[in-house]
Amino acid sequence: MSGGLSSLAVASWLHGNGYRVEGFLLDIGQCDRKEFEAFAASVRAAGIPLHSVDARRAMAAAALDVVGFQASYDGGYWNTTGLSRSVIVETVVPRLREAGCTVLAHGCVGGGNDQRRFERYTEHFAPDLTVFAPWRSPEIQQIMPDRASMARHVAAAGLVCMPGNSAEHSIDSNIAGASHEDAGLEDLSTTALRVERLMGVAPDHAPDRVETVVVGVEHGRPATLDGQRLAPEDLLGAANTVAGRNGLGLIDVVEHRVNGTKCRGVYEAPGMELLSHAVRAAHETVTERNASDTARFLSRQLAVSVYEGAAHGLTARAARAGLAEIADRAGATVRLDLYKGGVVGRALLRIDPGAGVVQQRRFSHGGHNWDSAPLSVTASGVPA
Repeated sequence: MSGGLSSLAVASWLHGNGYRVEGFLLDIGQCDRKEFEAFAASVRAAGIPLHSVDARRAMAAAALDVVGFQASYDGGYWNTTGLSRSVIVETVVPRLREAGCTVLAHGCVGGGNDQRRFERYTEHFAPDLTVFAPWRSPEIQQIMPDRASMARHVAAAGLVCMPGNSAEHSIDSNIAGASHEDAGLEDLSTTALRVERLMGVAPDHAPDRVETVVVGVEHGRPATLDGQRLAPEDLLGAANTVAGRNGLGLIDVVEHRVNGTKCRGVYEAPGMELLSHAVRAAHETVTERNASDTARFLSRQLAVSVYEGAAHGLTARAARAGLAEIADRAGATVRLDLYKGGVVGRALLRIDPGAGVVQQRRFSHGGHNWDSAPLSVTASGVPA
């Protein structure tokens, strides 16, 4: 359970119809702790046994991996929803076994990406468990054929979804990002400007000044923010804060789905977007051309694997291995200038020694006399 409408409706229906239900509520940063605890208390008050599991660090670490590998999906968006399914199943399986459960039930609607993701990740992490997909059940389909009927069932049971989820609107969020869905957004003539952001402000509401942030990249991964070495969840949380208040991170795409169709997606991931600019600067500076071409191909393969619920399959493992080999030398300290929804400037303050990159330059030698020397920067951040 995550606080959304469909999983709450399924848990409530199963509990009310005599099934032995154990609820597992994973904190992946989908809301603040106060809202999380209030939701947990309401479920317990309804008589459903509930286990709270803190998976924020695992979710953040997975997101930073994807940023380090530059594995964005169609249109360049960070697929935080698909990534969270892997984290959820891997985290919850040991708890299911401790509770003596033999079935993993989820609330994902029929025919969607997430139904397949949960099935594939359960097959990977716990092939001995049965997956119950509720909207394959004729009985549940008849009782709750749409979101409006789900909402009525939840309300009749005295339950309330987490903020933002209703019959009219669906939010899937975690510490790395949020997705927005509703009937209006399914209409491709509708602009995403109508979306009320969860993780920041729209560019026209961002400050009327440039804000600067410094990101340290080590072995191809974001590691520090403004000189501070932070735990994954704190690093991503701090990046979300600074990027969100400057209007970064919302993207509107039409994506290829697992079942071969297309759909519109509106996603927020301000922290990942911010950190990716620093990672990209480090890679551009130290990675030679053939390796860069290979990395772009592998990044796409990894992104597709995550989207399709195969983040631990052979293709994803091979892509990660190759990307880790290429990214290992990518280290730099990068200053980013943020303004009204964009990264408007960047400067490399430090490049890891031993990168072996040669820079060709001419203006410091009269404008027409070219010189080649190992790339480096001075203490002021100006190329040496």
